[in-house]
Amino acid sequence: MSAYVRAATEADIDGICSLLHSKMNAKIPLERWYKLMSYTWLDDKPDCGRVVDSDGQVLGFCGMVYSDRLLGNKESGFRTERMVSMSSWYLDRSMRGKGLGRDMLIASISDPNMTYATLTNSPKPLAIQEAVGLRVLEDHRYLWHSNGSSTLDITIDTEIILQSVAGHERKILIDMADQPLTPFLLQADGCSNLLFFSIKRKAEEVTWYDLMYASDYHHFSAHAQDLANALLPQSKSVLAADGRFVTQPVNTIQEMLPVPRYFKSESVAPIEVDHLYSELQLLDLKLD
Repeated sequence: MSAYVRAATEADIDGICSLLHSKMNAKIPLERWYKLMSYTWLDDKPDCGRVVDSDGQVLGFCGMVYSDRLLGNKESGFRTERMVSMSSWYLDRSMRGKGLGRDMLIASISDPNMTYATLTNSPKPLAIQEAVGLRVLEDHRYLWHSNGSSTLDITIDTEIILQSVAGHERKILIDMADQPLTPFLLQADGCSNLLFFSIKRKAEEVTWYDLMYASDYHHFSAHAQDLANALLPQSKSVLAADGRFVTQPVNTIQEMLPVPRYFKSESVAPIEVDHLYSELQLLDLKLD
């Protein structure tokens, strides 16, 4: 029996989804696994990731969700970067111990012109990720609880937001329209700030408002407590943001992430790596 690593093609999709559903996590419905390969925000997908091919059978997979992101600002200028959200790294037990898992990961992050990020991690493969060149993107986050009232001007109507933001932000709103995310437009201090939150119930029945993206992180940081006051319901809830997004950690609680996030890039700063266009939305996952 021979086995090797290669790029995953459309012809592999059924085999990949069957492997992930039957062997990796049967709690995720089969149709959700297909979303990893069928996202619509990029027409010309290079591939679906990497597979371990054993005599024509898919026995390993490392998912790669591609997006082209416009990064920067008016002052420094904008640039387009190819981002890759790594997903669902799995190797069948019959293939383990042969170096194929490592080879699959190395093949997945080999292009220096792309930025790679793993936003959800198991503790088990962290040593391998570090060994192949991934480094810590984030290891902590900040939390806010409601502590009073707020007079912030926040728009929740998506149609109004679409008419109020710049062209590249309208594209983000359109691309994320069918994803499990909630956009808000914060207007304060003469500035507008597009925010995306993932709102989900987690452990101990606490509702988490996880920040996935902000068009201005300095502005978000300055108003984070007021945002918590304005957005959080009276039930047990918390507003959370990864540490790299918080430039002014005031009136907040810092806690370590259960497992660090990792990335690899030669051109993108950590603060520019957000949580949109990722496996998180496609698989409808909690951030942690």
